[in-house]
Amino acid sequence: MTDQKNALHRLFAACWKDDALKARFIADPKAVLAEHDIPVPEDLQVKVVENADDCVHITMPPRPADYEGLSDEELSNAAGGKTACTGCASLPANSCHAVCAGPSVSPVSCPE
Repeated sequence: MTDQKNALHRLFAACWKDDALKARFIADPKAVLAEHDIPVPEDLQVKVVENADDCVHITMPPRPADYEGLSDEELSNAAGGKTACTGCASLPANSCHAVCAGPSVSPVSCPE
């Protein structure tokens, strides 16, 4: 697991303990990420949403630039390609995909 993902895991845990931090993270994610040594490119917009027992947010990866020339298998791989999450087994249920969400991760897959 990368240092950046470890830092993100620690930030999520801190937000679970501190409602004020969570509120700031939702309101100004780039500032809070910077405070936790998780750099974000200046031109990248960041939104934070929280899953709940009765509401799950699914992040759809952007369409590959050359999608028209890709096979179904290549498109599946570009969208994450895995079908089981094994990278976040230590986290509480339903928190995995918030942690692993990224530009190439589908809602049912997480990087190991």
